[in-house]
Amino acid sequence: FLAGQSVTLGLATDGADLHATHAIASCPCDDRNLLFFVARDAGDAFAQRVFAGGLRPGDAVTVWGPAGNFVLAEGTRPLVFAACDTGFAPVKSLIEHALSLDAAPSISLFWLATRPDGHFLANQCRAWSEALDPFEYALSSHADVATGASQMSAAIRADLFDIDCAFYIAGPAGFVDTLRAELGAAGVPASQMHAEITP
Repeated sequence: FLAGQSVTLGLATDGADLHATHAIASCPCDDRNLLFFVARDAGDAFAQRVFAGGLRPGDAVTVWGPAGNFVLAEGTRPLVFAACDTGFAPVKSLIEHALSLDAAPSISLFWLATRPDGHFLANQCRAWSEALDPFEYALSSHADVATGASQMSAAIRADLFDIDCAFYIAGPAGFVDTLRAELGAAGVPASQMHAEITP
């Protein structure tokens, strides 16, 4: 798989097949261990099964894929990643891949959480920042994805407005659409924005 891609996971339990598509949160450089972020969601039968103890160590999980074009583009521009909630999964994969390639002059991460436990890997971000000179991050919170995206857009423009960057945006549709529109209005070419809608 390529960093940023997704797969469909399947569980066969109690005579029912449950399927869900999730972005791979791990780097291709560690392809023996696939990591996924599954959010608690009462409307998602797959997530309900996982959090109710329906998936235990050693259980079989069917994996279809990979799929998706949310991957690193060729080039040497500084990289800017913007994620909302579990949109951090493909972004984490892309960041780890970019770090392994050591090709980007700098990497910036902006991560919006819409619920109290939304920055579930804040310690990982801190570790990257402390260990790597070209990495910086900003964590933000807002219950509304569009409002949070507008605030993030203002923070990105204040921090990186004069830099020619490649932008990678992942999260719910309201977050992605708002951020793309506002960055585009600020002068970022569409060709430099890559986006992925996540649950």
